[in-house]
Amino acid sequence: FVACVIVLVAACAGDPAREGVPAEVSAGTVEELKKALQQVLDSVVTKHGGNAALQLGWKSASAEFALAAGVVPQPGVPSSVPRPTTVNDTFLFGSGTKPYTASAVMALRDQGLLSLDDALEVHVDPVLAKLKPGTSLRGLFGEAAAHITVGHTVRMQSGVQDFDVPTFDNLLLRANETYRVHSPVEFVEYASTQKPSLICAPGTCVSYSSNNFVLAGFVLLAHANVTDWWDLDLPSLFPAQGQLFFSGSHFFQRENLQKRLTVPGHTGGGWAKTPPVLIWNQSSTILGWTCGNMEMKHFVPLNKGWAAGSIQYGTGLMIESMAYTPGRPPTLPDWGTYIGHGGDTYGFLSEQGIVSGLNASLSIVANQDTDGGIVQQEAFCQSIVVAAKVLLGKTLSFPCRSRRREGPPTRSPATAEQVWIV
Repeated sequence: FVACVIVLVAACAGDPAREGVPAEVSAGTVEELKKALQQVLDSVVTKHGGNAALQLGWKSASAEFALAAGVVPQPGVPSSVPRPTTVNDTFLFGSGTKPYTASAVMALRDQGLLSLDDALEVHVDPVLAKLKPGTSLRGLFGEAAAHITVGHTVRMQSGVQDFDVPTFDNLLLRANETYRVHSPVEFVEYASTQKPSLICAPGTCVSYSSNNFVLAGFVLLAHANVTDWWDLDLPSLFPAQGQLFFSGSHFFQRENLQKRLTVPGHTGGGWAKTPPVLIWNQSSTILGWTCGNMEMKHFVPLNKGWAAGSIQYGTGLMIESMAYTPGRPPTLPDWGTYIGHGGDTYGFLSEQGIVSGLNASLSIVANQDTDGGIVQQEAFCQSIVVAAKVLLGKTLSFPCRSRRREGPPTRSPATAEQVWIV
């Protein structure tokens, strides 16, 4: 695992010209950094106990390495002794996939196959009708859906409701549902049953909804020249050079998770109040399909929904901060801010991005989601603090402790869960 989930958002990481970041870091300092970050992971695992497992990836101009902590149980093997987590284990990354989907949409734009100002229905209605005859964007979301553009989907501006709500989450985890194949149309259909079906006129609000990236997946499918939705090969939509960065990733389609997943996830409770479930051998389609994103020209604060005011959203990327101040959206290059994307899917939490001040890409994933702060508010925050101290001698003061979130986090079962990393 070498943080390849953030390689697309790490294009500017490793620029030695960034103020305050040494152009070169000695081997001894790198080892000191690794030791300090390992201590962070170990302390978080000790606090959460049980079968907690974490993985960390770091990439900068002077260093690239991976670390792991915790233990991995062996599902289905009674009385088995859990083994240590390794840097070669695979986890689910949830909405960390969104930058990839947005990048693929932008690649189609660069090829002249679409414009971000195109009406979304022009691209997705033929796909919807093929997947479920009689289905159309307006049929699902009303006449106002005619004003949704391709660009609205990757900027969270369509107004389409999310499928990621407790009732739907719990439905997908039922024993008679969690092992069968679910079409991505199901996720969009469920959102269309909520009232109102559009929470704002398209383009007039910025509200986090993973269904935006399911719809973006339909755009990709329209140009992919494949017969079935599960045949969509996301890496193939990138230029040849870009495809090289996918060597450590896999995008699930409809196979069972255990064919690729080496670390079981633990879900239960949390904001969705799901029952305790081991995430291991379910159909990967409960995760959704193509939640991806990238390309950072313009960021606008989320102004509607669970994270209004606390996150800025661009074309598939977020600006987040360890030091959120009410009424002031996170702003680069403040210390504690980073550009990337978090992920919260069944049994897994992750954060990844380019960290301001450190000129480095950082990615951390955990195999549990009951405590929503285990990654961002504990492991990720503490990693920024110790890295600033080791690399720059700078002392930061952030509230690096778990603060349970009141609303849905940056989760995206639809396709976010499509990525595992080695």
